[in-house]
Amino acid sequence: MSALLYDTEPLSGVPHLHSGARATLRWDDGATMAVYGRTVFGRDPIRVPGSDTVVLRDETLTLSRTHFELVPLASGGLAIIDRSSTNGVVVDRDGGPRPLVAGQPIELRSGDRLQLGDRWLTVEVAR
Repeated sequence: MSALLYDTEPLSGVPHLHSGARATLRWDDGATMAVYGRTVFGRDPIRVPGSDTVVLRDETLTLSRTHFELVPLASGGLAIIDRSSTNGVVVDRDGGPRPLVAGQPIELRSGDRLQLGDRWLTVEVAR
């Protein structure tokens, strides 16, 4: 019996953005996740009313309890804010690293690579 192919398989090279998602994050371990609204990330992030929280696996303890936040912009884009993390957040864009200043948002672009302690991810922003 031959294997069946389904038309629900993702197309190669095309990022999958869920309906209503602001961005898709592709993590260093291959996991992907959609971001729909304000979301706080860390080892044990502080719950903020009106936002989602994502607990990140970090065996090396290089991520802060509350490390960073993604915030939707009125323009439809997405901004990242370093939440005063110990090891900071670096946005690698166009081949150059840009460390964030804690508390100051920066708009993300598709293809940005975020370095967070020993973890990293790439961002595909929906437009």
